[in-house]
Amino acid sequence: MTYMQKLNAACQYIKDKIKDEPKVAIILGSGLGSLADEVTNRIELNYNEIPNFPISTVEGHAGKFIYGDLKGKK
Repeated sequence: MTYMQKLNAACQYIKDKIKDEPKVAIILGSGLGSLADEVTNRIELNYNEIPNFPISTVEGHAGKFIYGDLKGKK
C-alpha cells in the first residue's frame, strides 16, 4: 500500500464517522489537552481505530481524535 493510499484510507475513515466538514483544526500539544474538554457535540475516535494513523507513545496522551464544536466552529 502506498503512502497516499494509507493517507486516503485514514481520511475516508474519519469522513465516514464525522459526516460534516470541519472549518478549523487544532493540534494540541503537551499540557493543552484540557482544551479538548471544552468541545461540545463531540465525536471521539481512538487513534488505534483509524487505519494507518500514528499511535501516540507519550505518557499521559489520550490518543484520541476529537471532533465537535468549539466556540461556534466545527
